[in-house]
Amino acid sequence: MGIHKTGRIDSWGPKIFLGSAAGEIASVCLTAPDKASDFATQTRDILGVIDDLLGQMGSGHDQLVQVQVWLADMADWPAFVPVWNDWVDVNAPPGLSVVEMQASRRDALLEIRAWAMRAPDPA
Repeated sequence: MGIHKTGRIDSWGPKIFLGSAAGEIASVCLTAPDKASDFATQTRDILGVIDDLLGQMGSGHDQLVQVQVWLADMADWPAFVPVWNDWVDVNAPPGLSVVEMQASRRDALLEIRAWAMRAPDPA
């Protein structure tokens, strides 16, 4: 079984992939590409990238198992809910955990990690 990686970041800071998959599990974790945006826009942007990366790994947000959200300020929770509800598959919502955090990037208003099921790569 191999590891499928996607979304390589080689700019400043640590060299990473935003998404990895092995077997039947895919995982994606990121902050918004444009940190100058407001909270709702950063949230929509992250969810859009999650869709793209999961798609590259043979999954999608209808296959989500668990999502972890870190908010820089819990006061943004009310702004998160409608963006989330517009995006999530209402017939297959995942487990959701939301906590307050301080990120290494002080300009990031939130960070999201998602785990989803996928068809494994053929052997």
